[in-house]
Amino acid sequence: MTSFHLRVTATTFGANFSDGYALGIIGAVLPVLSTTMHLSGVWQGLLGASALIGLFFGSIVLGRVADAVGRQKLYLYNFVLIAIASAAQFWAYDPMVLFLLRLVIGFGLGADYAVGPTLLSEFAPRRLRGILLGSLTVLWTVGYVLANILGTYIPITDSAAHWLLASGALPALLVLLLRIGIPESPSWLATRGRAAEAAQIRRKYLGQSEATAEAAQTAAAEQPPAAQRLHQPHRRR
Repeated sequence: MTSFHLRVTATTFGANFSDGYALGIIGAVLPVLSTTMHLSGVWQGLLGASALIGLFFGSIVLGRVADAVGRQKLYLYNFVLIAIASAAQFWAYDPMVLFLLRLVIGFGLGADYAVGPTLLSEFAPRRLRGILLGSLTVLWTVGYVLANILGTYIPITDSAAHWLLASGALPALLVLLLRIGIPESPSWLATRGRAAEAAQIRRKYLGQSEATAEAAQTAAAEQPPAAQRLHQPHRRR
């Protein structure tokens, strides 16, 4: 484990914390919002499920986008989207506006479901890969529990509810700052014929002094194209 490995791990863990916090905080404030916004049962259900709806579509759509444009771009810009949408909840006093903002937050988090663990697994040392990926669920739970603790012990008024919703921007902003400068996945670069760049990243960030463009190209050639990896029987399942 190098300092770079720790940085990638911290940003991925932070993303799962943000995910749990964003999903948990709406449940903490929804009883107050139901009164102040005069929400019907339908709107209560939509606001409660809004981030999950975004997660569903974001993880499906943006996973394919990551295969096309690269992991690093989505790994960075999805948290720009999440931080802005989270902060904007402070001014969301209309249920439709709040629903759309939380849909955007979920959509951005869905991108991290697709690229976060993937990038972590591609950068992490093989002997630690399993425990690091398995630990992601723990951080999700920490974020979710913290959101509910705050909702339980902070007196919830309409103003406090919007402050709590917007507070999700803080962990998102921290994750964003840590992700600035993290390079593209060398595995993805190699599959796109950019073996020299892949070898350079392995040497610079992973300390693999023996990494060469030829080795990266050989490893990439052994990988089937993304479109051929999911066969029809598996798609049906």
